Amino acid sequence: MVTPEAAQETWLSAEEAGYLAAGPERAAETVLARLVDTGLVRVSRAGMVSAVQQDGRGATTSIEERVLRHTRTAVPFDAIVQSTAISTEMAQLYRQLLDRKLMQVPRRRDESWKFSLAVAVVALVLGFVSPVFFLGTLIGLGFFVWQYGTGPVTQAGRNALKKVTASDRVHAVALHGFSGRVLGQDVTELFDLPRNVVRTIPAKARSRSTPDRRGRGSASGCGSGSGGGCGSSSCGGGSSCGGGGGGD
Repeated sequence: MVTPEAAQETWLSAEEAGYLAAGPERAAETVLARLVDTGLVRVSRAGMVSAVQQDGRGATTSIEERVLRHTRTAVPFDAIVQSTAISTEMAQLYRQLLDRKLMQVPRRRDESWKFSLAVAVVALVLGFVSPVFFLGTLIGLGFFVWQYGTGPVTQAGRNALKKVTASDRVHAVALHGFSGRVLGQDVTELFDLPRNVVRTIPAKARSRSTPDRRGRGSASGCGSGSGGGCGSSSCGGGSSCGGGGGGD
């Protein structure tokens, strides 16, 4: 959960944290987790998701409203995650993260970056013989930085995500997904869901994913050039993450 100190800097909702952690599919999982957590939807043992009420009350975001609309009749767990991930509402969330400078349009890494780095190193060595070669070092480094590419999550986004911890079961999903583990416990157990329900989500959706220009995900880690995982945390406090929430 976002601490008071983090809130003074950059506050993230659970679904925003999910998007920054692993893309639109993770954000969709997080939205579903919040709706299960608050009792607005239920998940049956067969993996069917259905809204508890038909009036759509209780939604706090447009994405939650969408999920409640689409689960007035029972929908498979994986289908609601995938359709939510590519929805217009999810694309709006992506644009909001772009506007807040927490995300950026990623730039694909050019494999020739190694050559540019080698040129910069050689020019640096030659620069001690003739200072004019130092200019070549700067040029080579410039090409290296450009060719190395950038990930979808900005430094500001990574800093904000580092302050988010899985102190409740919704944020556990945001950071680790339904298929993840927190303190040696499967996240599905926090929701009293059978593992076979999560396995219905395609492997691409379960993996860390990066958004493309439309906000859709593609399995490729948190983005080239973005460093190691976008964020990690542990579930704070045993009972705060637990509690029932599964359907029959």
